[in-house]
Amino acid sequence: MDSIAIINGQEQSNISIYNRNFQYGDGLFETCVVKDNQILFWDKHLFRLDEGCERLKIKNLDESIWLKDVKKALSLTSTKNCVVKLILSRGNSQRGYSYPDDISPVRIVIVSELRNVQSKKSFSLEYAESGYHSNPILAGIKHCNRIEQILARASLKRDEAIMLDENQNIISVTQGNIYFIFGQRLVTPKLDRCGVIGSRRSLILDLAESLEMNVEQVNISINEAKKADEVFISNSIIGIQSVSSIEDCQFPKSSITEQINNAFESVTQDIKSWTCI
Repeated sequence: MDSIAIINGQEQSNISIYNRNFQYGDGLFETCVVKDNQILFWDKHLFRLDEGCERLKIKNLDESIWLKDVKKALSLTSTKNCVVKLILSRGNSQRGYSYPDDISPVRIVIVSELRNVQSKKSFSLEYAESGYHSNPILAGIKHCNRIEQILARASLKRDEAIMLDENQNIISVTQGNIYFIFGQRLVTPKLDRCGVIGSRRSLILDLAESLEMNVEQVNISINEAKKADEVFISNSIIGIQSVSSIEDCQFPKSSITEQINNAFESVTQDIKSWTCI
């Protein structure tokens, strides 16, 4: 299917050259899964978007405006299952980093095809040549300046790449969060200085605790990662996917990952996890 775009409530795909998202990456975005006119984990996406608006001091929009735009975009396609991307730009302004107090945000909704990724049994990872630079104000939120991830994927030879911070701590993969299992411990990187807190991450940590695992958010080095029994990654599109290798280090086990994934799939089948549009 061809992608469909709605800008400020109108079907169009052209945006002003003065848009600050175009010029500086001055905005936020969310990527949501929609099936049968229902959005999965809408509350988690909305929470992160609200947090991003507060951090970046972008004027927030009422939830009803987003849902109205999404509904309109979905009405223009016959596809039942799709990916909906929400983009919120600070707005349009003239040259320079400063902006007027009365600047009006520009909202964009893009609907595209939801491709099936469930056929892939596990992922092979490598370490990216480009990593993160710490900035606590930007840590966790999904701002639109993604040049770090773009550079990290530029020379990608495997399925995904692990990004490090300036201290060589593991932070994430380029398009999702990463988790390491050591016996009955589930360890995931701290994201208080850089990286994105995925919309599925908090749920996965809660599910691990419900399986009586000890959950830790700590700094993880490359050497520590090699000692893990299992590794998996997650994002809003692929869900949970096991990792079979990180470069030359193999991870043949995935039994606990499968338990967490089964619990995760049960939650996604619960009608309470979906928001009707």
